Amino acid sequence: MLPNGKVADILSPVLDEMWKWIQNDAEKPESGGYIVGYHHSKTGNISLENISSPYSDDEKNRYFFKLCDLRHKMFLLKVRKQESYYMGVWHTHPQPVPIPSNIDWNDWNETLKCDKTGCQYIFFVIAGTKDFRIWIGNIHTGKIIEGYECAKDGNGIYIR
Repeated sequence: MLPNGKVADILSPVLDEMWKWIQNDAEKPESGGYIVGYHHSKTGNISLENISSPYSDDEKNRYFFKLCDLRHKMFLLKVRKQESYYMGVWHTHPQPVPIPSNIDWNDWNETLKCDKTGCQYIFFVIAGTKDFRIWIGNIHTGKIIEGYECAKDGNGIYIR
């Protein structure tokens, strides 16, 4: 649930690709990329539908990741032709349930000042070895809050 009462759907291709990069052994570095999606004009809801994957020119080690490879920008240009837009960033942490570092918080706050998305929010996702967490930054207020999965009814249908 978003701060404005609308919903953000994270589609399965996002999670499927992210899980390929989890740091489930000591040799795997942090990985990350851009998140893309779209804002539904009729409902006001948001769909996060795809991510870019890490590339060879990105900076990465066990506890650090930085987007440097120009192919991430090419990814954004390609998906824009399909009416999918930059919505945020994702990266991995070598923790079961990820906790943002001070570097993450500083980067996210800078991102809120500079980046523009296809809506009023920027999404920050961290994938741990067992679970992922999402934070939502409001471009207008500069506030970042953690997002939570909506409750489900007895049939597995999400309710607000």
